[in-house]
Amino acid sequence: MKKVLWEIAISLAIVLIPTFFIYRRLAGTESFWNAQFLWSVGLITCWIIVASGYYHQGWLVRSKRRADDVSVVLPIAVFFVQCILFVKGIYYRDWSLVGGALLVNSGVVFSLSQIIRVRRRRK
Repeated sequence: MKKVLWEIAISLAIVLIPTFFIYRRLAGTESFWNAQFLWSVGLITCWIIVASGYYHQGWLVRSKRRADDVSVVLPIAVFFVQCILFVKGIYYRDWSLVGGALLVNSGVVFSLSQIIRVRRRRK
């Protein structure tokens, strides 16, 4: 158990410490913060990758006909987060949030439908 806690602490440190220093370095760089189009392209690209991961997970569940070790909690949480980002994207007219929410939620719904279908068959 101690090893797991150390691994979690190290993982947090690997993310938080460089983020702190990078943010301090970029906080005053106006051109960096004004590059909204580039941020949107990066965001939508990442959401495509996340959606692909959910489609892949759904495909694995479908093809193996097994969902014993797959949790439905994370995809459901992601679904609701994306619904919030969808509404926020509409409000702020940010196409990367709207498009990303649609892409990710399509993958999440596919994955969840496969998990639920496979679990119903096993009962």
